[in-house]
This record gives sequence, structure tokens and C-alpha cells, in this order.
Amino acid sequence: MDYASRLMRLIAAIIDLIVLIVIGAILNIAFGGDTEEVDTTASFIWAIIVFAYFFLLTTTLGASLGKMALGMRVVDESGNKPAASAIFKREFVIRALGAFAAVILGAAIGESGEAIGGLIGFVVFIVIAIMVLFDERRQGLHDKIGGTFVVKGK
Repeated sequence: MDYASRLMRLIAAIIDLIVLIVIGAILNIAFGGDTEEVDTTASFIWAIIVFAYFFLLTTTLGASLGKMALGMRVVDESGNKPAASAIFKREFVIRALGAFAAVILGAAIGESGEAIGGLIGFVVFIVIAIMVLFDERRQGLHDKIGGTFVVKGK
């Protein structure tokens, strides 16, 4: 397999982050939200939106918008489109752990819980980044759990 480069994966992640920031801003404007006051329900809905963005795009189109922009796709070990269950596992690890931890801990213990949840999400991200940097097949923890690879080509 022709694995996507580490730099390509980083740029794709930045593109996806920008897309999600725009989506968040549009939703905030549409619902007249106050950016300084975010409640648990809104945080939970946002976590679901982020998870759905990656899960639905990868399940239906084979990649997120960032990956598609750079000509990458997510495949299984045979080079085929992964099963939805594999993509679910992959995306749950990276997207949901930190976001849902922030929501759940925030609801349970208040503002410091959100910070702890955010820290958990950051630690998961760092572990994944380190694994992608040093793994010969450039798999992060989420890829290994889902049995997926990010490759060049459409």
C-alpha cells in the first residue's frame, strides 16, 4: 500500500479542523448562541456533530473532506473500503473519547471536569500523533483499533 505521508495527514487534519470551526460558527450564528456560555447539552451535540462528520464522510465517501482534498482515503488491510463497524471503532477512539469525556466529566463535576475531559482528548491526540510519526505504516491508535490505513489515491 502507498501510505499517505505524515505531512499529508497533518494538513488534512488542519483542513478538517477549519471545516469544523466554520460549521461550529455557522451553527452558533444560526442558533444565536453565546460563545462565552456553553452548556452540557450544546457540548454533547457538538461532540456528536464532530463524530458524525468523520464517521459519515469516511463511511460514505472513504475519507473526510481534508483527506479528499489531498487525494487520500481510508482503507482496510486489503486496500478496500472498510466496514462501517471498523470506521465506527476508528472514529470513536479519536473523536469521541476526548469530546465525550469533556461533556460527561463537565456535567459530573463542573468546569474542572470539562478541562479534564479536554486534557484526555489532548492526550489521545498526542498518542495518535506519536504513533503516526513512528509507525512504519503510519497508523495511529485509532487506525490500529479500526484495522484501517490512510493511503494515497482515490
